[in-house]
Amino acid sequence: MDLFVKICGICSRTDLEKICALGPDAIGFVFWPKSARYVRPEQVAQWLPSVPEFIKKVGVFVEPSADFVEETARTCQLDVAQIHLTSNEWKMDRPLFQGLETWLSPRMEEGVPPAVLAALQPEPSILLADSFDPGTIGGTGTLGCWDRAAVMKQALGKPLMLAGGLNAGNVAQAIQAVHPWGVDVSSGVEKEPGVKDLRKVKNFLTAARAPA
Repeated sequence: MDLFVKICGICSRTDLEKICALGPDAIGFVFWPKSARYVRPEQVAQWLPSVPEFIKKVGVFVEPSADFVEETARTCQLDVAQIHLTSNEWKMDRPLFQGLETWLSPRMEEGVPPAVLAALQPEPSILLADSFDPGTIGGTGTLGCWDRAAVMKQALGKPLMLAGGLNAGNVAQAIQAVHPWGVDVSSGVEKEPGVKDLRKVKNFLTAARAPA
């Protein structure tokens, strides 16, 4: 199976249209107000015609309420809710929504106990291994711990999306080290936070999809 590639943190219609033309498997929008790449659901809804059907639309959330996920998924016609945890106490108390896939990004600095999967019911289909920063979620450019990601993949038995400090220069090495289901990039393909560099995006896609 081909490696799945997601380009995250898209903040403008112009970037979205150009990135979609390069053919990633998924694009991500950050719906967390504290992020430098925050976008409002109403903005993203206006950009929907720019997204081909074969590209998954991923909403990035930080310990959201079920109501907010539901409303945002409907407004933006999301395919995936990517949920980041900042504590081990958070739960989503009701069944997730028909047709909405869920990915879960646990706190990597503490390791990942199997009980973390109980945070979502039904369980998430994909786990995302990102670098840990106590002050923010994702997009830091800090290289993730590949050894810990590989252990998480084996211990929890779920497909793994690898993120954290990836770019065109290191993604092939990361893939060899972890053998993830997919890779996720944000700051590694930017000119500045929230502004993508299309040359970097193209180079990242080429490097990630190159034969091993």
